[in-house]
Amino acid sequence: MLHQSLPLIILTTLFAIVCFIFWTVHKVRVAAWAEFANRHGMHADGLQLEGTYEGYPMRLETQTRGSGKHRYRVTVLHLSTNGSLPPDFSLEPEGFGDKLLKLFGKRDEEIGDEPFDQRFGLSNLTASTTRVLRHPSVQQHLYEMVSHYRTFHIREGWLQAERRDIPSTADALEELTGPALMLVHTLEEAAQSTQGWTAG
Repeated sequence: MLHQSLPLIILTTLFAIVCFIFWTVHKVRVAAWAEFANRHGMHADGLQLEGTYEGYPMRLETQTRGSGKHRYRVTVLHLSTNGSLPPDFSLEPEGFGDKLLKLFGKRDEEIGDEPFDQRFGLSNLTASTTRVLRHPSVQQHLYEMVSHYRTFHIREGWLQAERRDIPSTADALEELTGPALMLVHTLEEAAQSTQGWTAG
């Protein structure tokens, strides 16, 4: 009788161990997100943060991508550009489909900087936004965004970026959010200097 029930006992034990590991990892992550929130005076609710991050409204959350065996979790960052770009402006890295469409004559808006225009899809450009995007520091941070995040875009005055997996330490959350924070800060500085130049 014991011999027959042994496989069930083993499976039950393994299941309990796996559940314990997942619960422990989740508990560590929740504590890390709470620590990050405390550092920056934000509100944490499990694996979701909301508040003001270094002066910029921000929300951080987890989402699921894919389906079936290909499902995976991502961490999604939403960070306000604080009005440094018009709300109807949008930017995102160009994918293979975008490049293919260009070969057939379908082009998006451009700032007149060929390397930059080949990397990013833009819409609803204004003269002031073009000057902001031509700032070397803005371009540098946008290029860093491409290598740092799985994907990102700017739409309706918000930067959204996502990274695969979920950070398990407060320092990892700092590392995840850092490039996005630098970009919106640089965009704001560039927009202010552009306004000053226009006024002059």
